[in-house]
Amino acid sequence: MRGNPKWLSSKEAQKAAKIKSCDLMHLRIQGKLEFEKRGNAYFYSKQSIEKLK
Repeated sequence: MRGNPKWLSSKEAQKAAKIKSCDLMHLRIQGKLEFEKRGNAYFYSKQSIEKLK
């Protein structure tokens, strides 16, 4: 995953957007973030995180 800068892990996304994990989850559920689920982990589009700022 580290090799692909387009996707951020949940922790990286929280840090980049300066939000809590529950806020990240709510934004995902509301469809405001582009994400991928790989196994049990969620990865967020760097572009959609940038739009939150």
